[in-house]
Formats: sequence, C-alpha cells, structure tokens
Amino acid sequence: MKRILNSKLIRLFSYMWKEGGNPFLGILYTVSMLAIASQSFMFNYIAAVGVKRFTDAIFQSNYRQFISGISFIFKYFIVVAILLTIFGYIYQYSIRKTTVIIRKNILKKILSLSLTNFEKRHSGEFISRLNNDVAVAEGVYSWQVMVLAMGFISLFGSSVVIFSINKILFLYSLFAGLLNLVFNSIFIRPLRAVSNRIQQKIADITSLFSDIVAGAFVIRSFNVGKVIYEKFVQANLMLLKLSLKRVHYNSILASFNYSFGYLVFLGQIVVGGLLIIDDKLTFGNLIACIQVSHLLIWFFGAIGQFLTSLQGSLAGAERIFEILDLNDIEYSPKELFNESEKSLKKCWNECITSNACVEFRNVSFSYNNSKDVLKDVSFKIKKGSKIAFVGESGGGKSTIFKLLLNLYEPNSGQILIFGKDIKEYTKSELRDLISYVSQDIYLFNETVFENIRVGRLDATEKEVIQAAQMAHAHEFIMNLPDKYDTIVGESGVMLSGGQRQRIAIARAILKNSPIILLDEATSFLDSESEKLVIDVLQNLMKDKTILMTAHRLSTAEFADFVYVIENGTVVESGTHNELIGKDGRYAYLFRKWSAQKI
Repeated sequence: MKRILNSKLIRLFSYMWKEGGNPFLGILYTVSMLAIASQSFMFNYIAAVGVKRFTDAIFQSNYRQFISGISFIFKYFIVVAILLTIFGYIYQYSIRKTTVIIRKNILKKILSLSLTNFEKRHSGEFISRLNNDVAVAEGVYSWQVMVLAMGFISLFGSSVVIFSINKILFLYSLFAGLLNLVFNSIFIRPLRAVSNRIQQKIADITSLFSDIVAGAFVIRSFNVGKVIYEKFVQANLMLLKLSLKRVHYNSILASFNYSFGYLVFLGQIVVGGLLIIDDKLTFGNLIACIQVSHLLIWFFGAIGQFLTSLQGSLAGAERIFEILDLNDIEYSPKELFNESEKSLKKCWNECITSNACVEFRNVSFSYNNSKDVLKDVSFKIKKGSKIAFVGESGGGKSTIFKLLLNLYEPNSGQILIFGKDIKEYTKSELRDLISYVSQDIYLFNETVFENIRVGRLDATEKEVIQAAQMAHAHEFIMNLPDKYDTIVGESGVMLSGGQRQRIAIARAILKNSPIILLDEATSFLDSESEKLVIDVLQNLMKDKTILMTAHRLSTAEFADFVYVIENGTVVESGTHNELIGKDGRYAYLFRKWSAQKI
C-alpha cells in the first residue's frame, strides 16, 4: 500500500502540480475536492441537528422549537447546495485539464520515440493507452481520492459528534466499521489482477479492430470476413468473461456492504434502545447518532472501496507509464518542439556552401543484431547529382535511405552529409535538409492542399499549386469534386496510387530541401507520367541532389550515376551506358526489366 502511494498515485497527481507548469491547478483541485468531500458530512450533520431539534420538540410539544429545527435544515441546505455547485465546476475543470495534460505528455512521448518502438508495437496498442487507459486512470482523481477524502472527513466529524453524545454508540460504530474494512480489503489482489488483464484485452481488441478497418480490402478480396469476425467475437467474449469476473467481485462487495449496513442500523437501534431504557440517552440524541454514525461506518467501507476500485485505475496508470518511461527516444522534447529557426537556417547555409553531399564510409548495418543488411558499403555523391540505386528486392537499397534519415544508426562506419557526420546534426536539422518520398505513401485525412503543405507549413497557396504543377498533379486535382479542398480520406483512400504518389512528390518539391530521396516513389505512375516527373526533377531542380531506388530501371537511364546493390554490398557502379557496356549485373537486370516491359 505504501509503495503504491509513493509511486503511481503521486506520479499521477504530479501532472496537476508540476507537469502542467502551474501549481494553481493543483490548488484548485485540492480546495474544490475537499469542499465537495465535506458536503456529505455537512448535509448529515445539518440533518442530524435539525432532526434532533424537532424530534425533541415533538416530545416536549414545543411548536416554536419544531419550526426552528425545520428552518435550520432548509437554511443551511440552500447555502451548502450553492457552494457545492460552484466547487463542483472548479473540481471538474481541474480534472479535465489534468487529463488533457496527461494525453499531451503521452503524445509528446510517442512523437519522440524511435522507429523501433513502432515496429515492436501495434498502432492499436498506442491508441488504447492514449484513450482507454487514460480514461481508466482518470478515475483516481475524478472520484476515488474524493471517496477517500469524504471518508476521512466523515470519520473525523462523525467520531466527534457520536463520541460527544455517547461513548458506547461510538465504540459500536467503530467496531462495525473495522469489520467492513477487513472484508473489503480481501478483494484487493484479485481485483488488481483481473483489472490488469481487462486493460490488456481492451488494447488487444483495439489493435484487432484497427487491423479490420485498415485491412478491409484484403479481408474482402481473400474472403476471410467470417474468420476475422469470429476472432473479434472470441476476443470480446474473453473481455466479457474477465469483466464478469470483476463484476462478480464487485457484486459480492456491494451485497455485503448493503446487507451489513442494515445489520449495523438494527444493532444501533437495539443498543440505543437499551441506553434509552437506562436513561443514558434521549430519543433525539439516538436519532442524531444514527444519522451520522453511518458516515463513520461508511468511512471503512469507503477505504475498502477505494482500495479495490483503485486497482483498475492503477492498471491503466501502469500501462500509461510504460509508454512514458520508454528510453528509446529519437527526439528530445526540446528538439521536437523548440527547434530554433535560426539554428535550422544556419545549418542550411553551412550545408549548401559545401561541394560534398552524401558519403558512406565502410557502413555496415543489421536490424536487431541479426544478419547484416549492409556490409562495408562506401560511396561518395557530389552535390547536384542524380543517383539511382538498383538491385533485387531485399538488397538493402531502402535501408540506405533509412540510415540517411538517421532512423537507425549503423553498426559500424560513418555517414556524412555535406562533409559533416550526421551525428553532429540534430534530428530536426538533418531532416530539414532531406525530402523523402516512399512507395508506401501516407496521406492525412485532410484536404489535398493541406497534404501538400505538410512539406512546408508556411507555404502560400501559389507555392502549393506550383509544386503540384511540377509534380504533374495539378490537372487531376482540378478534376476532383472540391479541387484542392477535396478531403482525401484516411491514408488517401479516395485517390489512386498514382495520384497519391504525385501529391507526395509535390510535397517533397514544396519542402525545397537540398537532398531528395525517392524510394520507389514513381512505382504507381504510368511510364509517361514517370518520364514527366523525372524531367521535372532533372531540369527544374538541377541544384538538388536526388537519390532514387527503383525496380523499373527507366529511372536509372536518366541518372548521372548508378549503384547496383546486391546482398548488402555495392557490386557495380557507373553511368547507365558504362554499366550496359560492362555486361555485368546491371546489364542483366536491365535486359530482364526490358523483357518484362514488352
């Protein structure tokens, strides 16, 4: 218990006091929470005093005292109700604000993680933690701590009232409350275990549903809808089974607490009746004791309820902190959100004055320490060159681009850009120098205009249209229902593969970086469109250094220099004509491609 309070709970509440950057939020929460927590005791205390007054008035036939008792109740009830409304709003504001802060911190962390983390985890896992687990963890400060605070306030207030009226009734209520606490505490461990499993199963279902939506075409084309449906149903049945197990535990607790409350009430009447018979208690005082004593007993039930319900929230918090505590990050928060424009411009100016552009020096690399994907690769590319990397699939061409983007670090060797080791660049500086277009185009569920402007967020409308024209995308965009304001759908589903690639190329052109990486970037274009795009890259972007990978060797024909990559090594290099003349590996690949084209 102590360990829990000193770790996850304190860390959750730190987002109110420290992470939000303003301790005022924590002060608002604490004051409003204590004000609301005290209302239960205040209502019961007011009721107890008022009932005592008009009960005694009835037995004494005192009409004036009877009216005074009723007036006392209504007057203070109205005051407490008004205050409760005000503090209730402040309380809910501080809760919602804290939840936003936690989600922002999770998203910052996700954005700063290295690519390896996304390869290890399903996207649904991140979605579940950002939504489901945060919502569950919110229970700690939205109501569980409130229950605890109400319990302690009720304990103190009711203890003072009952003890001042009759010590025997106080000891009876205290003993009953302790019994309630012991029984509730029995369920802490099993509820924690089942809550952890429920949160994990929710994440699994989120991941599965994400796959179903993303893979809708594959599911239909392979006619596996029934299999996927049954898999989804089975996962939900398992979640139902776990949820019912938690419901079973909670039902036992609810049933016990409900029944126990009635037994305690009957016991109070018996004990109080005996005290009245012995003239040690008045009937009015007995009513007052009964009115507030249930708060004393409720405190111990509240402690038990707090500890059991806390298990579900801590399960969610634990999964949140698993993400927040990941150390394999690519960007620091400062670099991700506070990169100086001055620093980027300085880096740009230093680089464009250098004649050297890209250089690999004896670079070797493997994924997860497995077989080498690149083996002692070396090459040097001059600024303004148009370079093609060709070879069979799996040879390591795309890996070269990933290393250039510093998505991974080489096992050995050195990579230089503009004569400077890439380790000396910040991630923002490096990627500001490079525009990357892959075969797997990702478009946001935004307009065509906004998707192109991702390349440079401060671009004008004229610049966006000009980039689209250079990528030969303007014509088809103007034929869309809302032209540049057309929503492209999730991942650009409303567009064809070729249209998506042209938008991606327009995005890269708009970015206007000195280096452009085209990783199978024209694979969905027809031959005529591909030639037009290549012409643009060659003639209108002469000052850019362009590196291309391609299975269709038509791009290699237009390159200044070609590198043939096989099994992670450079087996041939030269111009297109030189390599054809050698009649080596490149010539073989070119003849093979030419035959397939026919």
